[in-house]
Amino acid sequence: MTSRPRAYAFAVSGLPELQELLGRFCGTDAERGNVVMMRLSDAALARLDELVESGLFGSRSEASAFLVGAGIESQKELFRKVGRHSAEIQKIRRSLGKAALEALRARPAPRPSRPTRPRGRKTAG
Repeated sequence: MTSRPRAYAFAVSGLPELQELLGRFCGTDAERGNVVMMRLSDAALARLDELVESGLFGSRSEASAFLVGAGIESQKELFRKVGRHSAEIQKIRRSLGKAALEALRARPAPRPSRPTRPRGRKTAG
């Protein structure tokens, strides 16, 4: 049995289509098993609270999941481009890491410096 997002106030009041549309971006409770902490501005937090207070979402977490999901959906082209280049970027990073390791291994380690003696006159003791 797939867990569904908690019922939103509008779905309970006879608009299950709205719950389905909102849930499309939120995912189910089972799908939302990852915890992400973030810092938000006062204005962004106020918008989240408005979504919760309106009854559209049962919590800030649900409202945040909706906004992230909707943002990802609205930026499909960006994510398509990022995804296309992601494997290439990882390959370049691995190659640079290997090159750095080879360069560091090829260079002899610096010798520890010996403490220098103060120059000056020798005093008889």
